[in-house]
Amino acid sequence: MVTASTTERNIANAKKLIEEVINAGRPELCDRYLAADRVDHQDYGLPPGMANGHEGFRRVLGVFFDAFPDLHLEVEFTIGDDDRIMLHISTTGTHTGAFMGMAPTGKTFKVNGVDIFRFNDEGKIAAHWGVFDTFGMMAQLGLVPPPGQP
Repeated sequence: MVTASTTERNIANAKKLIEEVINAGRPELCDRYLAADRVDHQDYGLPPGMANGHEGFRRVLGVFFDAFPDLHLEVEFTIGDDDRIMLHISTTGTHTGAFMGMAPTGKTFKVNGVDIFRFNDEGKIAAHWGVFDTFGMMAQLGLVPPPGQP
């Protein structure tokens, strides 16, 4: 049975993943908060299964760290429902490395996204669904024309 304290624990663990692993640039610590068999349902343009588990998490995060070394996520608000937690996140970074085959622009971006996590009984993330404003980021970096521009 999931209780309020379990939901609170899950929210705290999701925030710790962001602060201690992503914002601190320490992907090697992901096993503290992710189940080894974590399934990632977000489409990153990778073959199926390539974003799963600890190695998949590090693979995806590495692409962003290489392109945006100052990558920073800010939790705007959370919603908890049983073993699922939703985070509304603002993401910022400066484009100083190649990203999706595009040369660095030196520009910064700030976009929003939503991450939904399902936790196992041990309080580790067992599944992830996410939506990230890739188009908004690419427009801010000058890599695609903004909406309404030819």
